[in-house]
Amino acid sequence: MLGFDDRAFLDLLGQRIVALRMQKGMSQRELAYRIGMETSNLSVIENGKSNPQILTLVKIASSLNVELKEILDFNFDYSNFLEAQPTYTPRKHNKKD
Repeated sequence: MLGFDDRAFLDLLGQRIVALRMQKGMSQRELAYRIGMETSNLSVIENGKSNPQILTLVKIASSLNVELKEILDFNFDYSNFLEAQPTYTPRKHNKKD
């Protein structure tokens, strides 16, 4: 699957994380526990509905015993990425003062 916008990228990223997790025989719950994240938040990443921070990706890579570049190793068309209309809307978090 080739993509060219932010939604496509996040979908492919999530699919890649799922594939690596499954290759390692790890449940979503186990990976979430290892990286200190709620399972529901990991699910959002794996479903391409969240733009994970780079440190989260590093934790995922470390927990899966792979290099970060392996998580980003998927077929994506970067050629028109900057021209594509944004399709990802960040989730809003309530800040407590």
